[in-house]
Amino acid sequence: MLVDDLYKYELFQDLDELGLKKLMQFAKLKRFNKGTEIFKQDQPGAGLFFILDGHIRLLYSEIEDEVEIIDDLYAGDFFGETTLFGDVKDREYTYKAINNVTGLWINTLEYRRLQNSGPAELTKLLLRVIIGLTNSFRVKNSEFGKLKKELEELQAESNE
Repeated sequence: MLVDDLYKYELFQDLDELGLKKLMQFAKLKRFNKGTEIFKQDQPGAGLFFILDGHIRLLYSEIEDEVEIIDDLYAGDFFGETTLFGDVKDREYTYKAINNVTGLWINTLEYRRLQNSGPAELTKLLLRVIIGLTNSFRVKNSEFGKLKKELEELQAESNE
């Protein structure tokens, strides 16, 4: 993965070439084959994963052999950002590669090292993370609103 390739992703657009190179010193390029459980539910999460290519499905299981699809993530999406701020806890979902996946992994320890070496780059990256989360929240909130409206309409129809 060339540093120049990262500019096509919104998360990295504010970083200059030196900033991207510094970030890459602390990140690891990871590849997973189709069908691989990248992270498993109830295992500790400790880092940010940014999808460069591929499709990851979030799965939730309360009872063994009963799996619910929670969401689908694609190139440009990321997860695990809360662990960068000290909120290390067990993962709520299993993250499964639906096709071959390539991503950048920054574990919490490497993130702390990045904090000490380049506050300007870190600020730009965190701002993009916040913007990405805000946009994702807006989309999910809109989807939730539409579903709520559909349920209310169905309930009104069944009461007639």
